[in-house]
Amino acid sequence: MQFLFPPRSSRGAVLGFTWSQIFLVVAGIIAAVIGLNLLAAGHRGSGVAAFAACGLLVTLGLLRLKGRRITEWAPIIAGALLQSWSRQHQYRGGPFGANPDHLDLPGPAAGYRWLAATAADGTTQVGLLHHRRERTVTAALVCYGANFILADRDVQDRRLTDWSLVLQILGSEYADAGLVRWSLMSRTVPDTGNRAQRYLINKAVDTSTVAYQSLAELTAAAAPAAQRHETLLAVVFDVAKLSGEISDAGGTDAAIAAVVLDRLGGIEAAVTEAGVSTGGWLSPRAYAALIRTQFDPDDQEAVDLRSGVRGAGVQPGVEPRLAGPVAARTLGWNTYQHDSAYSRTLWVAQMPRQAVAGTWLTPLYTRTTCRRTVTLVAQPVPAALAQFASRRDKVARAGDEVTQRKLRLVRTAREDDEARAVEQIDREQARGHVRHRYALLVTVTAKDVKALDRDVRAVKRLLSRAGCESVSLAGEQDQGFLAGALPLARGLRPMRGWSA
Repeated sequence: MQFLFPPRSSRGAVLGFTWSQIFLVVAGIIAAVIGLNLLAAGHRGSGVAAFAACGLLVTLGLLRLKGRRITEWAPIIAGALLQSWSRQHQYRGGPFGANPDHLDLPGPAAGYRWLAATAADGTTQVGLLHHRRERTVTAALVCYGANFILADRDVQDRRLTDWSLVLQILGSEYADAGLVRWSLMSRTVPDTGNRAQRYLINKAVDTSTVAYQSLAELTAAAAPAAQRHETLLAVVFDVAKLSGEISDAGGTDAAIAAVVLDRLGGIEAAVTEAGVSTGGWLSPRAYAALIRTQFDPDDQEAVDLRSGVRGAGVQPGVEPRLAGPVAARTLGWNTYQHDSAYSRTLWVAQMPRQAVAGTWLTPLYTRTTCRRTVTLVAQPVPAALAQFASRRDKVARAGDEVTQRKLRLVRTAREDDEARAVEQIDREQARGHVRHRYALLVTVTAKDVKALDRDVRAVKRLLSRAGCESVSLAGEQDQGFLAGALPLARGLRPMRGWSA
């Protein structure tokens, strides 16, 4: 089974140009006309200044920097400068935070609070994060991977088909039931407990054989470089869409938790039916431990030790109110410093343009030795709006084609590919497939900036070999970390009109 991703749309308001670019170019032309009039009137200095302004405006309108238009950089730079001026680029949590008795996260995640939730068995605690300002509830499901690379082609195709059914269910059935976003997060962390060595010790029957001694030496030697992979499916529900059921259940926080828990059971069942093993929804302490170790990797060993110890007074995980960092700040334009580490988030701006197999991202998962997190954030688009978007795109493409023909402009192969992608998406929607808005983010974490630069270069090389074009989120690294390193299913802009 092969996949063909549509090219990233390069169409703007008119012939590929956005309204902001058109405004700057028109302003430049007006400045040139004013300059001519000033020169004709004998004002040489003012005329030269007007022509200089014309050149600057046209350059700003047409120039691209690191894959983005200058007009796209403007709000990012303005936001970063405003954040630095108001000293919001630095964060102090823990005992120095504003709410030491509650979950305290930096930036847009500051609105999260824990909701008390107990599963249907009456004993299992489920970690629910309620963002009161955005009116959303988030939960994370632990998933276990299976051997996909060595499986037969028929087995691979069946697994991919089963997983596509899960995506279809999330985008249709549960989107109508309040689901607004979901994310699939895979992270690698050092295996401080050396699970392979523990498994050998616990399962070995005869420890006196030469085979056991060889395996023991092998697992012990691999301990410093051993890594474990963790996969989580995070789902976000909109409280407003569930308001009717919540009101019928009492309208309290307990009612919100009860309504969301009812949806979580169905989602876990759908994932299990697709052949993916699950470990249940994260408890508050496990959820907090994952967030905490992402902010402070040095705390990973202590958290793992608590999880492996069973005794009186020892609880696995982390106290929920201690999940956030003690200190965090943006360091320059490309680095985010948090507690004991530095991170940089890459946005995969362009997926492979050629058809790829289902294992196209395997090198990124198997050949990286650094601490990294790969997150796919997706938002299902309602069917009616998806049809409207397809119709609008088709009309706009037809209009651009007519305009290019009248102006005798050359039509490029990329424009042809984009037009075919619009037709393909329309046909898929007509067959009942769900349309998604999505973003693929890769967050790399290291102990110092030098190691971070080295690891980021290695990850970008692997993405490039896979056919992807990645961009470092300059000026947005704090937001990128929240979206790419934490199981919160963030990272997509709110839909304004149609941006699917």
